[in-house]
Amino acid sequence: MRLGLNSTAVVSDRFGVLDLAVAAIASSVLHDVGLIISNNSDFAVDKNKLRRETAKVGKDLKFQALSEAQALPLKRLYFDGRKDSILIEERVDTIRYTRKAIEENLSLNEEPGSRYITHFSPSFGTAKQISTTIIGYFERITRDLSQLLAIGCDGTSVNTGSKSGVIRCLELKPGKHLQWVICLPNFNELTLRHLFETLDVPTNGPNSYSGNIGKALLTCETLPVTTFEIID
Repeated sequence: MRLGLNSTAVVSDRFGVLDLAVAAIASSVLHDVGLIISNNSDFAVDKNKLRRETAKVGKDLKFQALSEAQALPLKRLYFDGRKDSILIEERVDTIRYTRKAIEENLSLNEEPGSRYITHFSPSFGTAKQISTTIIGYFERITRDLSQLLAIGCDGTSVNTGSKSGVIRCLELKPGKHLQWVICLPNFNELTLRHLFETLDVPTNGPNSYSGNIGKALLTCETLPVTTFEIID
């Protein structure tokens, strides 16, 4: 009798638990409920069985999600990306070298429902490459973009360029204007950053300042409190 481990595989993958640990826990639970006894270990779970189940469940869920997505019109598309540091292996003659590289990663979601679509890594982080990769994905899965109404992302110039930004390039595919849904926290952050740079000077990095105001922030909590009179 085959023991199905669908839920176990999904939960272990969700929480990132090692296959060996999950297999040991699952076998212990089955032993506690009396399904595994000393002279019958047919229901014992090992890491290889769990890995096969995880691969099978992942394939089934991917097919199910793709089938459900293709049956529904795509009306609101949201995407976000970030740059991650990865290790790549290069071969020079007969010697292999490992070096760090920056990889652009992009994820796609649709609303309403916050349904995850897919993620991928464009060859370059340019607007043309990102838009081409997005359009190419939907063409491969034969999902129509003609009913797309809105597209959302953060407010970087790569995404929101009026002539060659990602959104503008995506608008050219269905041949119509789309509603732009831009992330307001990022917009507010950039406004505050420009104000701060005007009052002080540009920063040296993400966590360092070069101006007098910025440098004072590092030790402001240790400064003595100055007496003052309240202005009514």
